[in-house]
Amino acid sequence: MKILKQQHMPLRLLAVQALRDHLPPGSSDYARIDDDLSSYHAGWLGEQNLAYYLSTLSGSACRILYDLRENVLEHTFQMDAFLFLENFALIIEAKNYSGTLTFEPSGRQMIRTLGNKRSGFSNPLIQVARHRQLLLAWLNDHGLPRIPLETLVTFSNPATIIENPGRSRDVAERVLHTEQVISKIQILEKKYQNSSRITDEVPHIGSLLIKEHTDPPHDTLTKYHIPFETLQRGVRCPRCHLYTMNRIFAAWACRCCGHSSRTAHIPMLLDYFLLRGATITNKQARNWLRLDDRQIIKYLLKKMGLRPKGSGTGSGLYYESPTYEWIDQYYQSIKRNF
Repeated sequence: MKILKQQHMPLRLLAVQALRDHLPPGSSDYARIDDDLSSYHAGWLGEQNLAYYLSTLSGSACRILYDLRENVLEHTFQMDAFLFLENFALIIEAKNYSGTLTFEPSGRQMIRTLGNKRSGFSNPLIQVARHRQLLLAWLNDHGLPRIPLETLVTFSNPATIIENPGRSRDVAERVLHTEQVISKIQILEKKYQNSSRITDEVPHIGSLLIKEHTDPPHDTLTKYHIPFETLQRGVRCPRCHLYTMNRIFAAWACRCCGHSSRTAHIPMLLDYFLLRGATITNKQARNWLRLDDRQIIKYLLKKMGLRPKGSGTGSGLYYESPTYEWIDQYYQSIKRNF
């Protein structure tokens, strides 16, 4: 098994976390943003759970690409996991819901019952079927051969009850708990064992999918109609979570709880990139961190590996955001809590 495209924390999740953390105290927007954050985090846990089980796949022919986002025929589609096996390919949509999930006999909707509350959701089988059709159109658009292409929907919580009152064959065969995904793949491998091998097509298709992948937009402030100017600024204390840290010598010290940190500015600057855009100037960084010293800001940005771009030596210079991979590795290293 080989991973061709790694799994990363969703930018949307990181951006909504950043927005929630910078809301002014008592903000009326806090509850809805916190609810959305919980939903995005649950989805991320579902994707991680799927990746855990897929990591146990054996066989050198298996290739996995995570979080692919492609465009074809003026449509965009995103796949949580796309697998190449020896004789077929597989799209997996990862979900993370609790309670009882009922797939309506009509196939149009999925109903979740949690306690005394019933909520309607789009049928994920329709979603993954759309991804399949668009991927086949993408292959055709690039002059690539049509390959056997299966779809699955997985639910990561083993306590989630899946009901199929209409005895739909599609639900019975394509909807399962994540812990069952390996045994299901083995069943599919037997189904296609006498089919032609597709492994010769994998390197070209895989590299082209990665080349044409685009990260999703995440203009979070516009989505929630929150002006950037209203957000809390300064450096947030990792312990008490207040924006009460001052720069003292080579570290940050919280004037509220006394906690000290040399790196508390890093998540603050990453929050700026997540919320404001892909670049920052020295002046913008000073304003965001509430730190007046131009040379210290220059030093901190350099320590993060950010190099100045633009023209001149002053206001014409700017710094670009770290790569998506850098941001993901940083948050993975500090085991960020949501």
